[in-house]
Amino acid sequence: MAIFRADNFLGLEDWQLWLRDGAAGYGIYPVRDNSELRVTFGWAAAGPQEQRIDHRDIEERKRAIADRMAAVRWEAPRMLKAMREASDFYSDAMAQTRMERWSRGRVALLGDAGYCASPLSGQGTSLALVGAYVLADALGRAEGDHRAAYDQYERRMRPFVAVNQALATENPGGPASEASVERAKNAISL
Repeated sequence: MAIFRADNFLGLEDWQLWLRDGAAGYGIYPVRDNSELRVTFGWAAAGPQEQRIDHRDIEERKRAIADRMAAVRWEAPRMLKAMREASDFYSDAMAQTRMERWSRGRVALLGDAGYCASPLSGQGTSLALVGAYVLADALGRAEGDHRAAYDQYERRMRPFVAVNQALATENPGGPASEASVERAKNAISL
């Protein structure tokens, strides 16, 4: 995926557009009182050649994205021009963090550091906030035994994390079902 800022050349006011064309697509939405657009490009990985791109080379990444997105209809040429000119361009793979343990010694991870659910799940902030609450609760109940607290934290959080991570993968190319979203929202009691 890639995201960047552009002038509101479409004149969008308080609404967003999403277009999918095969394995690629984009989303456009206005920000800053409708004065700017955020443009998000997304596409399925093309294969090993895409992995060989030096992700630190922004210009190389922009060229690869332009090649990948060139066939997408409607305003793609204007958005690709905006991408090439963007000073805040960001691009990375959509991925999830899956770890066997979220703690070692006196260090515990939570949120994206421990169990990133991918932006495709829409649950990153929720997982981080719930994780912080569950970890704090476990530490408070453990009476100074951080190992017991970390074990309790993992026992409570792992099922919640698994259900929320599944939202990003259950329907490749589309949103999770309403039933899955409802199940994820109610997968833990605080």
